[in-house]
Amino acid sequence: MSNQRKGKYQTKDTSHNDMKIFKSLKLASQVLKDAGHEDPSFYFEQLTDYMSSGKPLPLTEQDMIRALGV
Repeated sequence: MSNQRKGKYQTKDTSHNDMKIFKSLKLASQVLKDAGHEDPSFYFEQLTDYMSSGKPLPLTEQDMIRALGV
């Protein structure tokens, strides 16, 4: 038996990363819209709306289908 104590477990703060992803999706939507690509821009807007409603980033195929409204 070891006398070593267990280390403390710290969770990583992901709220900052989520904001970066949200900002990136919003920027991509705007750039595509300015370039005349309305259809792809719409789907990026769908993702930003999905995330701004408080839902997490869709990481499974089923979640992505729900987020994009496909």
